[in-house]
Amino acid sequence: MEEQQLYLRAKERVRKRRKFYSHAMSWVVMSVFFILLNLATSDFFWAIFPILGWGLGVAFHAISIFSYEWEDTEVDREYERLRKRRQHRAGIDDFDLGDDAPEESKAAWQGNDFV
Repeated sequence: MEEQQLYLRAKERVRKRRKFYSHAMSWVVMSVFFILLNLATSDFFWAIFPILGWGLGVAFHAISIFSYEWEDTEVDREYERLRKRRQHRAGIDDFDLGDDAPEESKAAWQGNDFV
């Protein structure tokens, strides 16, 4: 079941990424159109306003799409770090401090009080 969930998640991400690229391409085409229309009709460069407004929307769209990928990368990295720490601590729990070690040291090692 997990493989199918991963496939559906990947498919949804690709769909969202494709929509973003379509949005960005529309912005580029319309920006060129606005500039050409502006040059043909006016001395004032009014085309900058729709270009910047729409461009801001494209930028937010990009952040919403690509921040998930960054977040997933960071989650995977943190998961691996925690997993390695747990494996390391499991190895420490098996470590014998010896009979001459103070009880506080034994309790600290066994209780995983170290970060």
